[in-house]
Amino acid sequence: MEWLTNQFQGNASVEDSLVYGISRAARKACAGITFILFSLAASAQTAEQSIELGEVEVKAARIVHKTDGLLLYLSDAQKEASSSGYSVLQKLSLPNIRIDEDARNVSTIDNKGSVQLRINGIIVDQAEMLSLDPKSIRKIDFIDNPGVRYGDGVAYVIDITTRRATSGYTVGTSLSQSLNAENGNYTVYGKWNTGKSELSLNYDFGYKDFDGNRMEETAYYHLNDGSVYTIQRNDIASRSRRFNNRVKLTYNLADSTRYVFQASLSGDFSHVPGDFNRKNVVDGTNEYVATQQDNSRTGSPVLDLYYFQQLTPRQSVTLNAVGTYIDTNSSTSYDEGSPYRYNVDGKTYSLMSEAIYENKLKPFTLSAGINYSQKYTNNTYTGDVSSLTLMHNNRFYLFSEIKGYWDASSG
Repeated sequence: MEWLTNQFQGNASVEDSLVYGISRAARKACAGITFILFSLAASAQTAEQSIELGEVEVKAARIVHKTDGLLLYLSDAQKEASSSGYSVLQKLSLPNIRIDEDARNVSTIDNKGSVQLRINGIIVDQAEMLSLDPKSIRKIDFIDNPGVRYGDGVAYVIDITTRRATSGYTVGTSLSQSLNAENGNYTVYGKWNTGKSELSLNYDFGYKDFDGNRMEETAYYHLNDGSVYTIQRNDIASRSRRFNNRVKLTYNLADSTRYVFQASLSGDFSHVPGDFNRKNVVDGTNEYVATQQDNSRTGSPVLDLYYFQQLTPRQSVTLNAVGTYIDTNSSTSYDEGSPYRYNVDGKTYSLMSEAIYENKLKPFTLSAGINYSQKYTNNTYTGDVSSLTLMHNNRFYLFSEIKGYWDASSG
């Protein structure tokens, strides 16, 4: 203690020196702690900002309003609860659109025109909508003002954008059967993906067999002399049958950022084996039984070629050509009053093609294109009616369209 006193003599006491040393050390420690806390705070702040950005991305708006409709993003719950494209659309409650999932039908409520269904920009039918995997859907573009870009008589367009699988396969079925009638639809489909290629095969079979339908009719004919002539027709037996078979093979080659090529070959075959309707007719003072019979066979192969090329991030070109052949043979007879019978041998050839250029300018989108279609029909009627009907139709038109909005406040 004496040595310590001598060391600090003239400057400070031992107690003061110890306090001074402890204070200095404490200040250094506090400074270190302050620096650590500051670093932790900065790190925590950075982490918090990253989390907030992630939340904004996940919880983005599900519906985006556009000048020509809506852009919809499905929730995971909606995808999980859906089994097909029709099932997805039924859960969205799109304005002026009626979805009948059981009948596989999409129609308009306001009767302004038809609804065009597309997947990744390509027009699709029942087979593609049934085999669509809801979990692969990225977004749905609902267009309520299509314009000439999508064809005549189209009031609404629903374009479903999906994520493309790079490998694997999908196999499924869709079965629909009425419980109180012989009426059903059965579909089997499969998809195989490898790299940029996709091969799909769909087969659909439908039938109906209605037996025992009855109708009672009383017809009043007002003649020129002022009298009224009455005929009663009451069904006593009837049967209506129809069988449909449809198969479609599709190959799709796609690069999501550059191009899409698709070729599909389908065949639709229907058969009415022999419908008949037998009725009791009371014609004035005469009473007899009249019978109507119908049978027909129809076959229709279709080849559809589609190509899309992204020229630049804003410019694209779309080419499409569809060739169809329809062969129909039918026979009809009816013997009310006197026998009447005729046969029809019909053949129809058609080609529809279009080329469309699109440029997404700001604030407008420019579309321009060319459309050409040709249809040739040859119907031969034989029996009590002998006739040859030839029809040849051509259609060619050019179109251009500018669609967008102008924000006057920006000026």
